[in-house]
Amino acid sequence: MNATPIRLFDLLRETAPDGAPVELLLDSWPEVEDAVLADSSQAREALTAAAHALPPIAGAIADRRALATAVMSARGTICFADPAYLALFADSSDMRPLLKRALREGSVVSLVEGGAGAAFTAWVGDAQAARRWPLDRDATVALSEAPDRLAVVVSAPSRSSELARGAARALDLTALEARLAEALLFAPNLEAAAADVGVGRETARDALRRLNAKLGVRRTPELVAHLIGVMCAAQRPHDGDAAIAENAFGLTPAEARAAALVAGGATAPEAAGTLGVSAETVRTHVKAVLAKTGAKGVKDLARLLAEARELIALADAAEPMFGEEEGGGRLRIVPSLDRARRVALIDYGPYDGEPVFVFHGGAAGRRLPDRLRAGLISRGLRPIVIQRPGFGLSDPAVSDYLAAGADDMAAVVERLRLKRVRLLARDTGAPTALAFAQAYPGLIGRSVLLNPHPPTTKGGERRSFMASVQKHLLRNPDLVVAFAELLRRQATTALLERIFDRSMRDTPADHAALQDPKVREFLARDVQAMCARSVRGFVSEQAIYANGWEPPADLPADIWSLAMSGAVAAHADFGWSPVPGPPTVIDGAGLLVQFTHPEALVDLIA
Repeated sequence: MNATPIRLFDLLRETAPDGAPVELLLDSWPEVEDAVLADSSQAREALTAAAHALPPIAGAIADRRALATAVMSARGTICFADPAYLALFADSSDMRPLLKRALREGSVVSLVEGGAGAAFTAWVGDAQAARRWPLDRDATVALSEAPDRLAVVVSAPSRSSELARGAARALDLTALEARLAEALLFAPNLEAAAADVGVGRETARDALRRLNAKLGVRRTPELVAHLIGVMCAAQRPHDGDAAIAENAFGLTPAEARAAALVAGGATAPEAAGTLGVSAETVRTHVKAVLAKTGAKGVKDLARLLAEARELIALADAAEPMFGEEEGGGRLRIVPSLDRARRVALIDYGPYDGEPVFVFHGGAAGRRLPDRLRAGLISRGLRPIVIQRPGFGLSDPAVSDYLAAGADDMAAVVERLRLKRVRLLARDTGAPTALAFAQAYPGLIGRSVLLNPHPPTTKGGERRSFMASVQKHLLRNPDLVVAFAELLRRQATTALLERIFDRSMRDTPADHAALQDPKVREFLARDVQAMCARSVRGFVSEQAIYANGWEPPADLPADIWSLAMSGAVAAHADFGWSPVPGPPTVIDGAGLLVQFTHPEALVDLIA
């Protein structure tokens, strides 16, 4: 290993504060630049090693209604319990083995048995560890009254009718489909769920077929996991399910692998093919898993694993956040055109307005600021923010990213029964917008490219901290994944605010906007929610540029226009733009134009 990579390793270990090596981007960026330019592959190794030493995720956002909490003594006496906990454990569960383990080992995640023998996943820890959870004031007081008292937090989104109704709205379920889906969360079979809903078996069977088709799933375990995934916001990736099953459920590695596959919707023969064992071996493993976990079948195992996934995401996060998000808009989840993936969007209505797809940026923009939203609606428009593949709750693209992004937009047009849409596309979303225009020209109305990121060979030199970071990422595509994962694992509110200040301090309008605490919080939550599940969307879009993307040259001049913020236009080269004519320059605007100049954006698109 040559001297420069060693220097970067040393910087990551010594210069950066403990637990926050990404601070190098702020405090020692020239040295990092030198290391990257000297040997990008070794720099990638250093960044990857630093990321793996961090928690799996920085900011996890969850709904308080998905949790039930209690405070107990070491002997299992309940000192405090909220109504949700009492509803789950009306007959009182013997928590003493788990409590003793937590006192001995520190905070733990394990299975507990609730009322009627239902299994749930619980986190148990002392007062210091419990500070991450949204405990009631009475719970905090009870926890502080004795040193051996422990907090118990149970993941139970499936028991919240409010969350179930919200998920049903997001998935556009009919009243019958919604009632049946909620009943299937705990009913042992379809017949029991039909009885709970008050319909006949054949009616329930028809509704289930429609449900599966609407959600793009094949079997009921997939349906249950999909529903709980929409109900929860933490969204830990599914690729760690086997580890969760092994560590939290006490399964053997072989049992855990089988459990993860069948809970994900695989049949025994399909799981056997993946694992390289016989179908009978898989069935034997699943039988043992059901006995160990207390799950009442594979469907219930899927529910249990989905709830455990969300609880562990929150327990592992450096900064868990709880509560319902403000800002209006309706979360909707629709299947892709091939029904193999899910596409998430926020629909701000009204339904009789002319639809306009408002693009998010490279890492933020999932929600619209109030003034921009209200301005678009006042002009008769219906703003819709689609989360591109791999961002937020949208599944990553399987192969061709631009084709998947264009098809996702077409899927939204189809599922929402739209005829034609306008576009307000910005930043690194420009390639997806133009791919949609090429593939589906009949679906596009008036469209605007706002501050589109240029091809790497034609971008000019933007003199800013973030432009410098991005320049080196694009010139060294093997660094993109390592850098993005390092940032994702440290994207706490405090660090994001430092990055905002550093990257926008030279633009007066942006700097002034960041003085508002609500704007800072809005931006931080946006970034955290967009990268909570993975960094695959960000990485894929950077790869589009790194691989030599060039814009199409045949855009119709009568519907497209180019707009640039004043701070961006000052350093931009417009020669690459596929939009004919000079750009409209928004004087005084910077990167936060959606906050600082929303009226100008509304005028452009309306």
